[in-house]
Amino acid sequence: MKKFTVSFFSLLLVVNLAFAGGLVTNTNQSTAWSRMLVRDASTSIDAVYYNPAGLTKLADGLYISLSNQSIFQTQTIDNSFKYLNHSTFTGTVSAPMFPSLYVAYKMNRWAFSLGFNIVGGGGSADFSKGIPMAEMPISSLVGAFSGLGVTGYSVDMAIKGTSIYFGLQMGVSYAISDHVSVFAGVRYVMARNSYKGHIRDIKLNTAAGSVRADTFMKGVGDQLTAGATQASGASQLYKGAGDGINPLLDAGLGGATISQALAAGAITQDQATAMTSSLLGLGLTQAQVDAMNFNTIQTTYYGASTKYATMADQFIVQATQMYGGAKLMGDQDIDVSQSGNGYTPILGVNLSFMDDNLNFGIKYEFKTKMTLTNTTPAGKGFVIGMNADGSPIEMYPNGGKVNADMPAMLSVGAKINVSKMISLQAGYHTYWDSKTGWKNVNANIKKNSQEFALGAEFNVSKSLLLSLGYLHTTTGVNPSYQSDLSYSLNTNTVGAGGAWKLSDAVTLQFGGYIVKYQSQTIPGSYDVAGTAVPYTTKYAKKTWAVSVGLDFAIGKKKK
Repeated sequence: MKKFTVSFFSLLLVVNLAFAGGLVTNTNQSTAWSRMLVRDASTSIDAVYYNPAGLTKLADGLYISLSNQSIFQTQTIDNSFKYLNHSTFTGTVSAPMFPSLYVAYKMNRWAFSLGFNIVGGGGSADFSKGIPMAEMPISSLVGAFSGLGVTGYSVDMAIKGTSIYFGLQMGVSYAISDHVSVFAGVRYVMARNSYKGHIRDIKLNTAAGSVRADTFMKGVGDQLTAGATQASGASQLYKGAGDGINPLLDAGLGGATISQALAAGAITQDQATAMTSSLLGLGLTQAQVDAMNFNTIQTTYYGASTKYATMADQFIVQATQMYGGAKLMGDQDIDVSQSGNGYTPILGVNLSFMDDNLNFGIKYEFKTKMTLTNTTPAGKGFVIGMNADGSPIEMYPNGGKVNADMPAMLSVGAKINVSKMISLQAGYHTYWDSKTGWKNVNANIKKNSQEFALGAEFNVSKSLLLSLGYLHTTTGVNPSYQSDLSYSLNTNTVGAGGAWKLSDAVTLQFGGYIVKYQSQTIPGSYDVAGTAVPYTTKYAKKTWAVSVGLDFAIGKKKK
């Protein structure tokens, strides 16, 4: 019987909480972005994040932008594993507060900026009924123990994870000329994740009714232990019987049969009967026993002794596995916090032509090296296995570390004022996911994730602007990357909204967007008592968001 181990949750929950951008990077960082989905050549206040070199195009003065997005996502996982009670698992992700704050001070050729936003994560994922990867090991007990009358199972399972990567950015922009500006800055990233959940009351349906899985497996372990004792006893008996043949061999009767030795008076009738019975007990026929000489009989006894000794050892191993599996099937809780921090150097260039009617923004963010460290109360790290000494192996041991690098990214954007009423923008992002220190990164990442976006703004009047946009994201992951709490899909996003100038100093931004994901089906197999059982997993998501913000210009001077 196979060893039972259970793996409950992914270490990369943060991946599924990245809303727009790369695998772990959020680029939905302003209300203006929400309404048009591309700001890479921005020369407004949200350029603090999108195009910081472009801040030199602001008029002299102090600028402040405060915005918030309310983001809601549904994750659906359909799993065809035949032993599961249900095939569809649904998780809800919510981020009602997703703020961005930008401050910039422009003076002559210089611009000094500060930004605070959520560069990764930013929400909570709630799987109130668990996930397939956690329930499959439990459901597989139905197949593993079907020969013992198990027909079904039940379990109480739930998990909730939160992830938020705060980013505090500061930097300096400088206009080398009317056409070229540069930026240098750094972002301090503070990462905080938490995982809370439970798995309780795992029960198996048997002919005797519903039985706790740990009680059932302990009972199987007890039976195997008893079987090991019996097999060990049989091994000793057959070894003793084999040793008992030695006097006959020493007397030169190795080639004699039982009947011949009895006729010669070398053995008694009781000895002959006992030998015959023991050999028949091994499954031999009477004719086979009658034809055996004592050389063959001794070899058969020793062979039986070895067979039963091996059987006893196997039963002990299986019993140990059952006792370990029983511990894994007991009630468990998870209560884990992860924290870490890192720094992101940032460089930027802005190029302006045609009296600033044509603008290009380029930004490069270096890789953020970051390691998260677990803080786990005793017994709350989820046991997924047992060491040889019987001590538990936890998925989230206290003090355990996991790499959480944020990949380097490049953004390139262009903006053109077609007329006083219409402006168009385009943008491109790429993320160097394969250059991170993530676990199994070489096997899981096929190519860099990429984004392409187009947007348009329409000046309806002097105070009202409307906009719309489209964004396409192409993921670069291999099928091996996809798991129930860390899957990445290609997306198509549409957004719309506008800006209403309340006064020369205050502008109201508003917008929203809808993300359509291209579902993906991944084949797999799961070992059930030594047999690979095939299944498929279909991953899908839906996301929508609304946003509102205010931009302030204080002491703004006319150019």
